[in-house]
Formats: sequence, C-alpha cells, structure tokens
Amino acid sequence: MRKLFLFLLVFGCNSIPGSAALAQEAVAQQVVVATSSSNMVDGILAFREKRYADAVNSFERSVEAGEDPAEAHFLLARIFWETSLKDQGRAGNELDKALEIDPDNVQYLVARMQQLRSDSWNIFQKMASEQKRAGLARQILKIDETNAFAHQELGKQAIRDFWRYRNAVVYPHLLFSKDKYRARTVIDPTANLNRGILEDLELASPDDAGLLDDSEVLRTTAGFLDARAIFLADKFDLETLDSQGINVQDLSSRADKAYDRAIGHLYTAMETDPRQRLVYDDLMQIFALKGEYGEALRMLEQMYLFFPEDPQLWTYLGYAHFESGNYQESAVVFKTAFDFMDESMAYAYNNLDLILPQDEKNLYKKDKIAYAARFWTSKDPRYLTPYNERKLAHYARLTYADLLYGAPEIDLHGWDTERGHILVRYGVPMADVVVIPKSLSGIDRSIVARPGDIGSGEGDTSRILQIAREGDGWDMFEEANTYNIWNYGDFKFVFEDPFRNGEYRLYSPSARDIAEGTLPWVNDYTIEANDIIRREPERYEFETEGRSVEVPFLVVSFKNFSSDLSDVYVNYGIPVVDFDPDEDVINVTANAGVFVIGEQRDILVEQRRTIYGLRTQQIVRFEESNLWIDTEELRIPPGNQEISIEFETVGGGAVAVQRRAVTIVDYSGDKFQMSDLLFAYRIEETEDGRPTVSTDIVRNGLSIMPAPWSVFSRKQPIYFYFELYNLELDASGMANYEVEAILSPKDTGSGVSKFVKGIFGGGDKGVAVTLPIQVKSENDGQYLLLDASNQETGLYILRVRIKDTVSGKTVERTEDLFLE
Repeated sequence: MRKLFLFLLVFGCNSIPGSAALAQEAVAQQVVVATSSSNMVDGILAFREKRYADAVNSFERSVEAGEDPAEAHFLLARIFWETSLKDQGRAGNELDKALEIDPDNVQYLVARMQQLRSDSWNIFQKMASEQKRAGLARQILKIDETNAFAHQELGKQAIRDFWRYRNAVVYPHLLFSKDKYRARTVIDPTANLNRGILEDLELASPDDAGLLDDSEVLRTTAGFLDARAIFLADKFDLETLDSQGINVQDLSSRADKAYDRAIGHLYTAMETDPRQRLVYDDLMQIFALKGEYGEALRMLEQMYLFFPEDPQLWTYLGYAHFESGNYQESAVVFKTAFDFMDESMAYAYNNLDLILPQDEKNLYKKDKIAYAARFWTSKDPRYLTPYNERKLAHYARLTYADLLYGAPEIDLHGWDTERGHILVRYGVPMADVVVIPKSLSGIDRSIVARPGDIGSGEGDTSRILQIAREGDGWDMFEEANTYNIWNYGDFKFVFEDPFRNGEYRLYSPSARDIAEGTLPWVNDYTIEANDIIRREPERYEFETEGRSVEVPFLVVSFKNFSSDLSDVYVNYGIPVVDFDPDEDVINVTANAGVFVIGEQRDILVEQRRTIYGLRTQQIVRFEESNLWIDTEELRIPPGNQEISIEFETVGGGAVAVQRRAVTIVDYSGDKFQMSDLLFAYRIEETEDGRPTVSTDIVRNGLSIMPAPWSVFSRKQPIYFYFELYNLELDASGMANYEVEAILSPKDTGSGVSKFVKGIFGGGDKGVAVTLPIQVKSENDGQYLLLDASNQETGLYILRVRIKDTVSGKTVERTEDLFLE
C-alpha cells in the first residue's frame, strides 16, 4: 500500500511541505500501482483527479474493509486538511486514528507536525503547539536521525529563540498589569492634578502638587509602586533607564546558543534533502539576522544547484552581496532576479509609493516609469559608479523585510507589515531592542518564552492555564505583551506584540490606558510614526567601500551676461596627509565629478574628469590638515538645486562624496543685486586674462585662488570677491557706491547695531573696512582683504553691505568663517 501513497503524491496534491520531494523519490523508484485493493486504488485515482468526495467514500470503504486502514485514515486526513473539503477538526481526528494504528510512522508524525503549524491568535495555544512540534521532531529523530522535516522544525524554533533573544532585555517591572494606577502614575508636570488623583496619591493638599516633579511623584507613591519600574509614559527611553541604574537582564547568551542549534539542525536538513526549498529560506533568515553574509553566499551556491530560476535565490544573492559591500555583484544579480519574478513581486520591487514624499505621489502616478527613473537618478549617491547604491539599498531592504516579517502561509509579504514598512523607509535601526517585562503574576516569563525546552516550563504552563481559566486579577494580554524598540538616533519607533506571536504592530495606548490617565500624544507611536513619515518619508546614509574622506566645498554664483543661466563655481578641497613641497606633483590618479540635480529630480549638469597627479602648487596648509584645492565652473539655471561632489582614487582606496542643497540666485532683471561672496586665499590682477595657476578662477581681470571652506589662519589675510549688477549711473555716467565690511565674533549678536557697537563703540574685537568706489559701468566686480591677525581664534561672521549712493538702494551678504 505504501506504493499507492507515493503514486498519489506523484500525480496528486503537493501542499504538504516536502511532498514534492517525496514524489520525486517515488519516480526514482519507478513506482507502479498496486491492484490488491480496489477501494484504495479508486480513492487514489479520485484524489488525483480532484474528485474529493469520491475519494473520501473510497477511503472510508477501505477502512471498513480493513484494507490498509492506517494509510486510508492518513489520506483522509490529507483531503480534509489540503482540499476544498477542508475540515481541520476531522483532519486531526483521521490523523490520530492513523497514528493509533502505526504510531512510529515517520510520514504520519511529520504530517501531525505540519498540522500543528496552523496559526493561532492565542498565545497559550501557540506555545503549546510549539512544544508539541518540538516533541514530535525529537520523536521523529529517534526513528530517523537525519529526517529533514524534523531538523527543519527544530531549526525554525531555534531561529525564533535567536531572534527573540539577540537584542532582548528583561526589566524588573513594567507597571501596567494588575494595578489600577497603570500609566497615569507618571504625571505630566505641565498638567494640573485633580483632587481625586491627589487623594489616591495621599498628598497633603492640592497645593503640594505644584511642588512635585516626576521623580518626587514616584517617591511619594513608593508605598505601592516600584520606583525602578518602567511606565508607559516613559517613552521607552532605554538610555535614561540604564543611567538610572535599573537592573537589566541581557539575554544575548541565550541567542548565541540558539544560533548554534539553528545552524546545526538546518544544515543537517539541507544535507539530507537539498531539494527541501523552505530550508534555504530559514538559513537565509538566520544568516541575515546574524549578519553572516559570507556564510549566506556559500549556502546560496547550493541553492543555485537545485533552484536556479527561483527569484528569491537572486534577491537573496543581491541582498548578501549588498551587505558585503559587493555593489557591482549586487546590481547584476538583482537585475537577474527581475527575469524570474512574477508580476506581483516585480511590482513590489519597482513600486515607489512607500518612500515618496506625499506631494510627489501624484506626479509619480502620471508616469511611473519616467518619474521612477528621475527619482532613482536623483537619489544616486555616487554618479561615478555604474550602479545606483540607493536603489540597491531599496531592493536589499525589501528582501530583508520579507525574510524577517513575511508569512508565506497566509500570502503576506514582509514589506506589507508595519515593521516592514518602517524598515523599507529607514533601513535597519541603529539600535533594535526587545523589552520583555518581568512577570507580576508569578509566571517565569523567561522560561515560558522558550516553549522548545520541553519539561522546563511545564509548571509555568500549568500556572498560565490556571490563571486563564480561573482569573487572578491578571490581564494576560498585557503581561504577555513584548515591546520592540527601533532607535534611529533622532527618532524611534516602538512596536508591541500583545499576543506574543511575532506579529508586531506600532504601540498605541489602549482605550483602557487612556481612560485611566495615559496621555496618548506622549506615547502613541501610531501618531508618532505618521508624523515622522510626513516629515521624512525615507532615509539613506551612504557608506563608502574604501576609506571615506570628508570633502569641504563652497558654491558661489555670479551673473552670466550672455544667458539666463548663472555662472556657478564649486570650489572643493581634498585632504592631503603628507607631501613634499619640493615636488611639483603628488603621483595620484583620481576620478572626479560634479553633478547638479534639479528641483524635478533631473540631472542638469554632470562633469567628469580624470586627474593625473595632484599639483602641490594647489595645496594650502592648515593647522590640522592640508587641502589640495580645485574648482569646477558650471552654467546652471537659478532655483533650488542639489550639488554633489565626488572624488575617488583609482582602485577605490579613498572615496569622497558630498552632497548639499543650494539656492542659485536669479540675476535676471534690472534690479540692484549683489553676487555671492567668493572667499579666496589669493587674488591677483592679470593683464592678459590668464590665470596665475591653471585652476584659478578668472573674473574681471582677477586671478582668484578660491577657498573650499570658510577657514582662515590669523596669519593670512582674508580675501573675498563679489560683483554688483544694475548700479544706477549719475549724470556724468558714473556709478558710485560705498562698501562696508564688518568682521565680528559671531557670539556678539546678529543685529547690525550690535556689530557696529562692538567695533566702533570702544570694543577691540572685530575688523571693519569702509571705502567709496566709483566706476564707469552699471556692473562691477571688486575684491577686499581683511587683516585679522590681532583677532582671537573662533567663529566669526562677515557682513558686507553695499550702498548705491546714486539711488540710495542697499544690498547685503553675510557669511560665517572660522579663524584658526
């Protein structure tokens, strides 16, 4: 009769995990249909042809006739579990009868283990099912020590333990259970306490409330509250709690042991049956959680041998290569993944709705392909590379979210869950902590949290069931709750798992919490998340492959007299550690580029070049570094733009990437205007229009060595250049204007009167220059230099005011600078 069952698996349903593998094994054995039992044969044929009601009748007759009743009961269990006749209760009963007849049948035990994986909202049923599955897996391994299904089950439970404990901490108390005061005992110091609460707190009078801060309230209530407890209104500030000396139990040692167990079981399952597809998902999940990307890549080589056209193979490869810093390889394999994706999966990887600002979504809907191309181009952190690191990061986040939070059994992808949404938007948090409140009910939560350890938690399980049945003033759902805190530095998200089933959601105070005094706007992370997403819908911080170099740069703009564009100079400096000033060139080959991204996410300008050697003539010395200075001249339209500077040595030894939002002034029209201030380390007149050094800026007969940052030594003069447009001419055709330049310590104030008072009112801090200028043109360019040798080091502000004495109009520019 066993051959009949294998024949069925060849042609019938394959919904039991691993049945496809069993079917292939049957083919290898050249299974033939036995004819000794017509009822079984009829049932198998009906099952194969999806005539399930006929199959049920045939198998029931087989049972009545005593024709291989164990196998008949098992096949009935399959029909009532897998098909349109689904009846989980009867499926369980039929499998029980099969096991009564043949209790050591590994296939039946595996089927029971699969039945116990059905989802349950009840934490206690879920824990009991996990214990039973673990027991069955061990029972199976006593019969068949290499059984892949049993090893996978134990491996999955070990993954769950690793995930639960890798960043988990246990706090002494979480006061929201079995206590009528709950969160309201942490009082908003800005709120007035009503008399009822004061009476509860046993304060002498309402007047005393105004004298108490939060800590005093806690001390006042110490008679019935633990001052070391976490309250719902604490906003889950773990650093503050640690600093207060609260005892924290770190569970990371449990995680290490769980990781070793998971790897051992899952590798055994893979080696036993490399065609068992789900084992690769489990291994990839724990490697991703642990950050073992090299191990993941080696495992995926094995997966490629058996599932070369599986799209998840390629997304896993793309993810592992990306996290390993192999961006080129990641780009190639993610591109291959799209060749094997179905329509829904490809849509999820291409869809931008989750990360777009709200005001751009309508533009995206009008032309998704074109807008997506512009979006990803504008987000590319390195235009010198052939791949888009930000786009790869998006693919990697989607893969990681699906690995961790997806539920294939209910067709739920990880990126559609609340934690998945946040991960895709902001990436992996800086800190990811699970808070497990210690029990107030007498239940050892640390043991109950490990249902795989059969025997050790039996007493606590009984205690759980007793309280659940009889009640003990205990809110089982609140005590069962676990919190997952994701910290991104300047903001955080808090998730809760009220049923302890791994299905986390953003924490929001319950109606009961609010009714008893919790302030929802203080600690409601559903509201908080919406506010964060509105302000910042996505975040990505680029990390270079090689040595990261900070590149200072300044952007200045001037009027272009032949078009509506502006002349823009991007002046940047590359740090140079050691060099020989007697040598003309530092032997370095590098690629450099300047890129301008417009308001509509278009690339407006891209300039690339290869630099063969850094000329020492372009190096300026500072106290803490030396800068090799260079400049790029651009023509770009006015408006809000982004400018990206890239510099990388050939071979990727050092990489510099800087991006900044800038506003380019519109110089068109006939109003009186002033250009940006161009800081410089040297300005010289040039009669033939040639630069003194090839990289100098030449404007109005001046050769200018631009400054890439606003840092000057007190020992050197401060040069700055500016231009004026549309001066008014007097009757003689002359333009007359006054220049007032004031350099003052920034902490003296921001008003003009404070600057003038500080300089001319007897103070010895600051530098001022005032001079009249007359020219025969309505446009002019001038430079000034300031001697700051008698000033202290520190931050200063330079204010340059121009007054057109003919029209009486004034213009002004201010810039910060630092004296060292």
